[in-house]
Amino acid sequence: MGKTQERLRARRRVQLRHLEGWPGRPRGKRRRWGLRNRLGRAFTLTALLAVILTTGMTVGTTMQVLAQFRPETSVTLTAADWDALVRQAGHTIMGGAIRAAIVSTLLSTVVAALITRQLTLPLLRLADGAGRLQAGERGVTLPVPPRNDELRALTLAFNELTVSLARQEAWRRGLVADIAHDLRTPLSVMRSEIEAMQDGVQPLNGAALGRLHGEVLLLARLVTDLRLLSLAEGGALSLALQPVNAGETLRALADAHARRAAEAGVSLSVQAGPAVTVQADPDRLRQTLQNLLDNALRYAAPGAVELGAATSGDRAVLTVRDHGPGFAPDSLSRAFERFYRADASRTRDPQGRASSGLGLAIARALTEAQGGTLDARNHPGGGAEFTVTLNTPPS
Repeated sequence: MGKTQERLRARRRVQLRHLEGWPGRPRGKRRRWGLRNRLGRAFTLTALLAVILTTGMTVGTTMQVLAQFRPETSVTLTAADWDALVRQAGHTIMGGAIRAAIVSTLLSTVVAALITRQLTLPLLRLADGAGRLQAGERGVTLPVPPRNDELRALTLAFNELTVSLARQEAWRRGLVADIAHDLRTPLSVMRSEIEAMQDGVQPLNGAALGRLHGEVLLLARLVTDLRLLSLAEGGALSLALQPVNAGETLRALADAHARRAAEAGVSLSVQAGPAVTVQADPDRLRQTLQNLLDNALRYAAPGAVELGAATSGDRAVLTVRDHGPGFAPDSLSRAFERFYRADASRTRDPQGRASSGLGLAIARALTEAQGGTLDARNHPGGGAEFTVTLNTPPS
């Protein structure tokens, strides 16, 4: 199962716990003042008042009847007179009971109306807010109920949802703009080259075809990277997790990039013990480390790049550190954003290799898909350092 799906499930569990009880209060108090208990106490109190009122009025009427129709000791009643007296007393008691029932019904209606108004007002606001969201409005914020109950938790969750939706909408617009920009640039170059060839300004030779081929490769890499990133973040990426020797992987990576590093004026070094083993997909791990090394060669040249691997408890830590200028304060928090470049003009390395701007985002997505984490920081000794933390194989 992908890391993204695990995060979604964990978020749902947190939201369910948030609805069952809100943070910051003891669990006993949450149960005491919960919405379900409030309703139970309110309706119990209403029923109790209705019963007490009905019983009291009925008993009072009965006592009045008995006092009114109490026969005198010197008076003798015939059977017909006694029957008439009983019927009259029954009618009087029945009338008192009906009046008590009417009063109890009115009282219950008033109390129920007050309670339901307190309960339905936040729900009506939520329904109105949901309708506004459906209509396309963003940034909808609802007033939070004062009582610490499920309605308050639900309203807070709704407000958090609207803020998240607004943030995602802004991110989506920015992403679409970035994709359009990265697609438009090579397409514009290809169009201008082809039109120049058609007009006879640019000769159709191997150099021109080579430039067109380079732009096509950039487009193909951009599309491939977008698909890979989508699969990794969606948990649909096929992985074959197995024990992988981290030191051997780093040394093989350094050997493969030795010529490029030399051309860029970068010295590569590997510091890894032979016993550092990680539980990962070999191809995806190599791709992750290659993206990190590619970033170091692209933005930190000339200088030194150090690759390292060590074990920390039941986790393995792999590092890629350069001795370049490091991250600017506002760039560090955005290092793993899609299409973000600290220097927008540096879309290619000194050797002219094209960059899709997705390398670090793909590296983090691949790492998280394998159950690990990827972090970036400015090393205290200078330069930028990326840290990949992965599980070690089970013993």
